[in-house]
Amino acid sequence: MKKLKLMLAVALMLVATGSYAQLAGENVILIQGFLPWHIPLPPSDNGQSDGIAYWDGFDSAIKDSPSTKILYWPSNKRLPGAGGIAELIATQLQPILSSGHCDNDCIIITHSTGDLVMRYVIANKMSLLGSTLANRFKVAAVIDMAGAGGGTELANYGVDVINGVNHGADILETLLEFLGYDLEIGMNPGVAIDLQPSVARNTAVNNIPAIPRLRIAATGNELYGFATHPLIKGSDDSVVPLHSACGAAYDGSFDSCVQDLRIDGRVTSVSKAPSLNQLYNYHYPLIMSEKMAHNEMQANKDGRDMTFALSGADHYNSSLAKTIGVDVEYHTVYAWWDWFREYRYITNADDKTMGRVILDSFE
Repeated sequence: MKKLKLMLAVALMLVATGSYAQLAGENVILIQGFLPWHIPLPPSDNGQSDGIAYWDGFDSAIKDSPSTKILYWPSNKRLPGAGGIAELIATQLQPILSSGHCDNDCIIITHSTGDLVMRYVIANKMSLLGSTLANRFKVAAVIDMAGAGGGTELANYGVDVINGVNHGADILETLLEFLGYDLEIGMNPGVAIDLQPSVARNTAVNNIPAIPRLRIAATGNELYGFATHPLIKGSDDSVVPLHSACGAAYDGSFDSCVQDLRIDGRVTSVSKAPSLNQLYNYHYPLIMSEKMAHNEMQANKDGRDMTFALSGADHYNSSLAKTIGVDVEYHTVYAWWDWFREYRYITNADDKTMGRVILDSFE
């Protein structure tokens, strides 16, 4: 067994307090992903009840801590503009920031479209919050699980269906199964417009201001994955492609987030993976899992092997001025089932949920 410590930007450490925990001894903000039923059935409460319930299966040491706040938003709205998602998030942030929640840095954990939402809010915090509160919105790092900041090709098809574009019966049936509700021509696509890769990659500015974004990516199968995988570029978790989840600066067809490690943990050269200079600035692949599916990351789901993706330590050390303490226990296996080739696994990750692995991965 080995323990790898890397010093990146802004110190993160695990501080336990009773049955609760903080990351870096700092407060936490959780923000959900896309909720497809909001498109045909807009929520009456701007998605508050759904946004809170979204995290029911997440690690209680984080979710139920008094130092954690949960933001919510309705998927039937667009991200920018008057009355849009960004403005709704800013309204929720006002009392949170006024209370000093992020005065000494806070950590944001996102899932799926929450990545896109928060990068837009952070990039536009001055106009959304005003200078006083914006200056109190200090973020040490963002942990993006299955981050959709680069969009997903599924959104292209969803918007097309609503706009009456006929891609053929098979694709249409796939989308309806994915969304779980009948789509009608002329319906408001909401944030699905912003999730189209061509739109998301214009919305998702290249991490300004400079905040470390630690990426968690996977390629597991949802029940509908057999139908959605063929619609998505490269490998994916049934919803979000790796080009988005890894934080790649372009929508390539990738099979891993890093070039020296397969997503199943095998230590080897990977040609279909972004190089360090092909990632968005300050985006760092941290954890990968071959078997974990999109909606298992924020859920009470274990039994998934994970590999530690952060590599190129010299690059990370030299490119950042401050420190993040990433403290991951891992071990290597020379797998008999693969001609004794080397595999790297996060120790005991298959007995933990993703939330618990996150807690255990920072000193």
